Amino acid sequence: PAAQHREALQAEFPRRKDSAQRWELLRARLERTRARPGAPGPCYADWEVMLQFCFPRLDINVSKGLNHLLKSPFSVHPKTGRVSVPLDLQRLDQFDPFAVPTITSLCQELDTAGSDGEQEDGGATEPKRRARDYKKTSLAPYVRVFEQFVEGMESARRGERIRRSDLQGDF
Repeated sequence: PAAQHREALQAEFPRRKDSAQRWELLRARLERTRARPGAPGPCYADWEVMLQFCFPRLDINVSKGLNHLLKSPFSVHPKTGRVSVPLDLQRLDQFDPFAVPTITSLCQELDTAGSDGEQEDGGATEPKRRARDYKKTSLAPYVRVFEQFVEGMESARRGERIRRSDLQGDF
């Protein structure tokens, strides 16, 4: 049956002006095949074609090369210097990958914050002051997104532990 469909489509395709018309021809033929009584089963060749040719694929380097692997939150891209930031899924449509902080911009922001904040943080110890400095940079909103994610995970885990203890009847 597949060879029969292939021959019919190859005969019809040259008569179609563009790929959109060819796609509609293929879909119409598959719909007729699916609707035909006594068909051997559902045919999803159109979905297989879309999956094969339309969905993004990863090449071998993306799946095995260390520089191509997805970066951990707050790691720095070796070529661009951009910081890998967690995304707020509620505001995903507003995300601009070219507006994320770079290691250079963060260093400049920290230098500026350090020179501005030396007088106001006089009583704080150096490590304590340095730990809060990220809040004065463009990284702060991304840290908050990450903190909210971690808080949600902790809450879910706490809820799961409570549920398990209730089921086990801890006395």
